[in-house]
Amino acid sequence: MENTITKRQRVERKIARRLILDGLAAGYTITVDNGEEQVLRQSTKCKAILDAMFSVDDERLIFHKDGEHIGWVWFVYGNDGWDVISDYSVSLEHIMAGANKLSEEYQ
Repeated sequence: MENTITKRQRVERKIARRLILDGLAAGYTITVDNGEEQVLRQSTKCKAILDAMFSVDDERLIFHKDGEHIGWVWFVYGNDGWDVISDYSVSLEHIMAGANKLSEEYQ
């Protein structure tokens, strides 16, 4: 039987994965910024991005296109799971639909 923490982490990871896949499909590269350093820069690999995430309490994914900063998504971990995305740049609204839908389903 899955415990509450494992379930929350699974939900957080699913929502992050959906956003990453949608961002990459839209042509973005993604940087993982944990607040102290950019642990991965302008990646196009979903697995590498996910592997770089989840080691701190909150972090930002920074989205780039053609080398330029376009926007960010702020992840905060440890709450209910479905609410892992705390805030994001309006410039990324067009790639948020899948992650927002998953969040609503788990809510």
